Amino acid sequence: MGVGGGGLLVVYLTLARDIAQYDAQRINLIFFIAASAASLIIHFLRRKINFLAFLIFAVMGSVGAIAGSLIAARVSGGALRYLFGAFLIICGLISFFKGSKRAATHEK
Repeated sequence: MGVGGGGLLVVYLTLARDIAQYDAQRINLIFFIAASAASLIIHFLRRKINFLAFLIFAVMGSVGAIAGSLIAARVSGGALRYLFGAFLIICGLISFFKGSKRAATHEK
């Protein structure tokens, strides 16, 4: 698990461009949907899609998206920004310590 370009895009939009947290997340979602759709089409044409897995992930992802949007609608922009920052810090720490463990096992 890593921060990824989407996390960095939200940070850039909120800090450097002074865009509200909700709007930054919406912009990030639009980019994500476009990239995912393009990737899905390519993989579908190459017949590399497990259709059952696709259906399961599509349904569960839709349920999660609806639940997340209902929760986000009830959270203030400041609280959402704080929670997103905490999430990025946790992801960074996990990535850092996983990298440290891998480096330690390769040195032995």
